[in-house]
Amino acid sequence: MTNTSPRTLRALTTALLVAAAALAGPATASATGQPAATVRPAVAEAAAVDYTEVHVWANGVNVRNAASGIPFHTCKTFPSRQNCQVVATVSRTTVTAYCQKQGEVISDSGYTSRWWTYVQSPSGPWGWVNNVYITGDEHLAHVSDCTF
Repeated sequence: MTNTSPRTLRALTTALLVAAAALAGPATASATGQPAATVRPAVAEAAAVDYTEVHVWANGVNVRNAASGIPFHTCKTFPSRQNCQVVATVSRTTVTAYCQKQGEVISDSGYTSRWWTYVQSPSGPWGWVNNVYITGDEHLAHVSDCTF
């Protein structure tokens, strides 16, 4: 058996989960007959997978995404507090990042950024974090720009 790095295992696990979600098809109806809301990773629509790690330096940072359908499309097109609901919260931790894109301008603690990075929170959900809360420049040199 070969020795595989944690980063490689994480990327392979994520790719398998994304593939499984794609095979599962659309959300099923809930007990009330309404479609069940699901938050799906934007990486499901990307062909190449290139992850890196970023450090969230602040406490209580919201990770944002949206349910499937139009809300999901709106959130992934323009990440913002209005377009994306909170799916997790992270504090002073390193997270896996997939890509970054421009969205709502956020100013906090003397920093301002219009760039948002698509990350996987330690609790599992994928979502957007504004780069104000990530160690580095406004546009992170080691994180790819999103192609979606």
